[in-house]
Amino acid sequence: MSKAALAAVSALALATAAGSAQAAVSLTNGTMFRADTTGANQNTTNGGGTAARGAWTTVLGQQNIPGNYGAQIFYALTDTPASGDFLAPSGDLSITLHEGDNIIYFWGDGDDQAGGADGFGFNFFFNDAGATSPLIGAFLTNAGVLSANGTAGCSVGYSFACATGAGALSGLVGTSTVTLTALVIRGVGGANGNTEDRVYHDNVGGFAFPAHGNGVSDTYGYFVINVSTPGGVPEPATWALMIGGFGLAGTALRRRRAPA
Repeated sequence: MSKAALAAVSALALATAAGSAQAAVSLTNGTMFRADTTGANQNTTNGGGTAARGAWTTVLGQQNIPGNYGAQIFYALTDTPASGDFLAPSGDLSITLHEGDNIIYFWGDGDDQAGGADGFGFNFFFNDAGATSPLIGAFLTNAGVLSANGTAGCSVGYSFACATGAGALSGLVGTSTVTLTALVIRGVGGANGNTEDRVYHDNVGGFAFPAHGNGVSDTYGYFVINVSTPGGVPEPATWALMIGGFGLAGTALRRRRAPA
């Protein structure tokens, strides 16, 4: 076996091993909602099973009350987005997250305190998790104190269905640890002299997209999600490839060293 072939076999084995330890992590949905001190949305319908007011979702076409489309939350990777820069609302949102810190900016039209007035709840869903299965649940007080939201009350799913809070700011997606390290509200909609007005949602006419202002200030800010993937233990198939590759390399070297 030539030196080039040996190098190729070894490189393939090592590259496959590295790839197996780093499965893709994607943020696929999110919600923001007004909450009380327990982290629960207090404005519900359908026997307490649906957030009726004070909630925003990244998913298009969700009805919080039959015939009424709930509000949207818009995501972007820049804090000064044009309409085409918004990644949500969307029917198929998928933001691929890289290793380390990922900064994502958000805007929700107005501020609906019908769901509570003590702070904001946030839920984050990864790799197409179900509508009531957030990996990360957070509660941010009006004073800016961040904590995990494990409420048994109405922590809002992305279909507006109520869900038990995840109760964690960190969790596993495959072999990667995903952690909410920061959550900042830079302005609350409709109050406090806030003039940020980038997005609009018309409950009567359905969803307005791309985003645009409507004369009502937005609740906006950003969050930081950290992804950390360890070196990891290769999967069995990867071990087989590595062992086979190094075995071939060793056999070839022994043959080269054998006396004529």
